Amino acid sequence: MAKCDLSIELAEGANFLYEGGGTVRGKVRVNVDQDVKCSGLVVESVWKTHGRGNVTSGTFASTTLFQGEWVAGQVVEYPFELPVGDWPPSYHGHYLNVDHYIDARVKIPWGFDPKASVPILMRPTCGPEAAVTKKAPSRSVFAGIFIGVFLMIWCSGFMFFMVQNPFSLICVGIFPVLFAVGYAIKVLLPKYLLGEVVYEVSPTVVAPGDQVKGELVLRPRKNVNVNAITLNFEAREVCVSGSGSNKTTHKHVFFERTTELQSATTLAAGQERRFPILVTLPEDAPYTLDLPSNDLIWATTLRIDIPRWPDWSKEIALQVLPSGKPMERPVPSIAQPAVRDNADGITFAETANHLWSLRDEPEQLATLVDAVTGLSFRIEAFVERRLLYAGDEDPHVFKDGYAVWAHYGDPPLPLVLYVPHQLADDFEQIGRDRWVGQGTIVGWDDRHRRLQIKLDTE
Repeated sequence: MAKCDLSIELAEGANFLYEGGGTVRGKVRVNVDQDVKCSGLVVESVWKTHGRGNVTSGTFASTTLFQGEWVAGQVVEYPFELPVGDWPPSYHGHYLNVDHYIDARVKIPWGFDPKASVPILMRPTCGPEAAVTKKAPSRSVFAGIFIGVFLMIWCSGFMFFMVQNPFSLICVGIFPVLFAVGYAIKVLLPKYLLGEVVYEVSPTVVAPGDQVKGELVLRPRKNVNVNAITLNFEAREVCVSGSGSNKTTHKHVFFERTTELQSATTLAAGQERRFPILVTLPEDAPYTLDLPSNDLIWATTLRIDIPRWPDWSKEIALQVLPSGKPMERPVPSIAQPAVRDNADGITFAETANHLWSLRDEPEQLATLVDAVTGLSFRIEAFVERRLLYAGDEDPHVFKDGYAVWAHYGDPPLPLVLYVPHQLADDFEQIGRDRWVGQGTIVGWDDRHRRLQIKLDTE
């Protein structure tokens, strides 16, 4: 049993948005239940991932507030001031979430260490040179490494089997043949028709809202029929869970835009064709993340669709990083791209994640609910069942309307949706499927532990 209880109170209050490199202030309160010897009351500024991928974390700063003894019945407070890290930024997505925390821990010799933690939101203000993100090696580098390793293994096996069992040379020889066939299908056959294809974009290091320009240059060796030439611009989360034989990769594309550069046509042999490339990043584009087991990737993929022939394709990754300039547009990367449709500039994804993290802390939960009550959001929910509420039993129910139990996707925050009469038919048709619309937070149902949302009538 813990000999003391910890709680953390931030000076700026709940739901405050901290800038990277800034300072977070607050105090740690210790309620002492029994006499205890403390070898260190430590408070830290940290970050941690959660979601489908393996957990990755880091510590920005740590300080010891107290060492000594406490007496049963004491209630003591210790103020602190810690720097806020500037990378990685807070991010709340589908499979990947990155959160910043202020953690406190009491080190008790030969005993259980009491702990406390509160989440904070952080937006980076650094420039691209300070963002800790690694540029992924190009595919040609990976291909070179793979070919080199493959040839070393194959040559070793070839020599071994040649000495031990000449008949096994047939089996060993199959592997390079299969590899050569795969390479020919993927690379050589498209090149045979198209010749050298030049596809470039610039810049590859950009900020949210920036434009990326480029060009595709073709000079086919032969007349080539194509179904289409398309440019796919997407952002995806790639999270890896487990390792070894239990390793699983989870991918989720949360932004995608496809542009057709050329419809079905015939490319004449020897005739140069040029196609300009232009893509614009969303103003609220989240930043590129390259964390162990957890990645957020922006990329453009150009594909030449050749009927009855292997397609030509090439992907170019973009590094979306902070510009270092003052924020004059919606703050990116606080949450997955979503409509930021209230004056406070936050999304329902952020709100749901913080409410979920505080679901077992009634006082902090009540404070956060009070802070967001009255805010309107674009909401996505999965319907559970209709309630038989009468208007007099719940003041939030619309006249001739009703209430619906639902939940948010990830995290599965329980919700009560108050449905106006004009939306009744829509909900009857939805059944238990996904609903998307506009709503305003009106409170918290303590009995059923659900966030109350009144759907907009317009």
